[in-house]
Amino acid sequence: MREEVRKNALNKNIKIISGVILLLFVGIMGYMLYFQATMAEEIAAKPGNVRSAVERNRVLRGTIYDRNGTVLSYSQRQENDSQKRIYQGGAAFAQTLGYVTRGTVTSLESYMDKTLVTDEYEINITRENFFEVFRDPGSIINRTKLGNNVVTTLDGELQRKAYDLLGDELGASGSVVALNPKTGEILAMVNRPSYDPNRLEEIYAELNEKGYDEGVFVNRASRGTYAPGSTFKIITLLAALEEIEGVEERIFEDDGFLEVNAGNGIPNVNDNRYGNISLKKAFEVSSNVVFGGLAIELGGEKMKEVAERFGFNESLDVTGVNFVSGSYTAYGRSDDGLLALTGIGQGDVEGNPLQMAMVTAAIANDGMLMEPRLVNSILKYDGTTKERYEPVLYNTVADVDTAQTVKAYMKNNVDASKNDNMKVISSIRGGGKTGTAQDRFQTTSGDYIDVENSWFTGYAPFEDPEIAIAVIVLDGGSGSGKAAAIAGELMKWYTENR
Repeated sequence: MREEVRKNALNKNIKIISGVILLLFVGIMGYMLYFQATMAEEIAAKPGNVRSAVERNRVLRGTIYDRNGTVLSYSQRQENDSQKRIYQGGAAFAQTLGYVTRGTVTSLESYMDKTLVTDEYEINITRENFFEVFRDPGSIINRTKLGNNVVTTLDGELQRKAYDLLGDELGASGSVVALNPKTGEILAMVNRPSYDPNRLEEIYAELNEKGYDEGVFVNRASRGTYAPGSTFKIITLLAALEEIEGVEERIFEDDGFLEVNAGNGIPNVNDNRYGNISLKKAFEVSSNVVFGGLAIELGGEKMKEVAERFGFNESLDVTGVNFVSGSYTAYGRSDDGLLALTGIGQGDVEGNPLQMAMVTAAIANDGMLMEPRLVNSILKYDGTTKERYEPVLYNTVADVDTAQTVKAYMKNNVDASKNDNMKVISSIRGGGKTGTAQDRFQTTSGDYIDVENSWFTGYAPFEDPEIAIAVIVLDGGSGSGKAAAIAGELMKWYTENR
């Protein structure tokens, strides 16, 4: 009996030890397979690793598509087994998609780099190759060697139309951003001047020598820093509607010039005098006197709080885009001159077309600001969906009633205008706000010149907005001119064709 107990105990210990050994064996084998399938590739791709170029070349880089399945960039395997990236979208998509060279990856190509160079694999272990895993773990891993593909939110036709409208010459300068206000999808993101990424090695040095503003390779639509001018009055209007009781019934006296205690007073454009006007009329005629005065009355902290709801001064991760948020500096009433300037989008206020498109998109979407994004989904090599990006609410910037009031004011701006560009927008039941922003640019010789940037931001149609847009034409003059013309043509085409 005692011998039997001893044997049972021994057998039990043997089973435990065997189980532990088996677990260790499985663990070691699993780690080796995991390392071979994933970690080895990641380590090899790190900057400075001498095997990086070889490892990246092993997988054919995936394709980037627009939202409708049109190829924008793809890779071809060459006779020497290297890869060549073909940028089928050309100059119209250059700064938004970016480029891939031996040492540099930029913009969306950079943001989705790991996805584009990661292929699908399966582990095939049989009785015959079981022990082979210890000699060569990679031998039992079947890889496609075809990277995942990225489907963007971009509408290729809209993108090209925006690019053409910005100008036919390399020297034309400006940016356009169009969003779906309900989802945050970036429908178009265009910059001028641009370049042909297919000729990058040939023209790189020449483009750098020209010294275009912030650089021809920079996606200024999302990274530029410009005074938004009167388009920022949308935020001032929203703050006034929330904070100042009875502000819609008030009558404001506009004699053409806003006197301040500190700093310089603010005139209206062309020294226009509008007399006794309502808030709605002040927004329609873009009165600097009224909106500068409202900023003083509201105070810098209130203005800042409202601006930050739209992402100003905030760090926001935009899927697929390198985004630099706009900034707003809150001044106290003792600095009333500087504070008044911020109320009209001048002074210490900066933004870019993506930021201002977000402002309009939130208003058009009944106060709900959706996170902007450039990526819709990830596809496997065989075209099946691997991952899908869904709309995400970034912030509620206003209650529905207040947002709809601002939205109606923007529509009134368009309907009341006698400008031909605004009539185009009115014909599609759109709304918007122009801006003529004072700015300074440094020339290639180092001198500074004063310019007027043409801004427009708007939405269409009023009842069920499908598109929100922001346009800046650098040194383009009045916002009701070039910027409004471009925005009107794009929104009209989109609402009629999509």
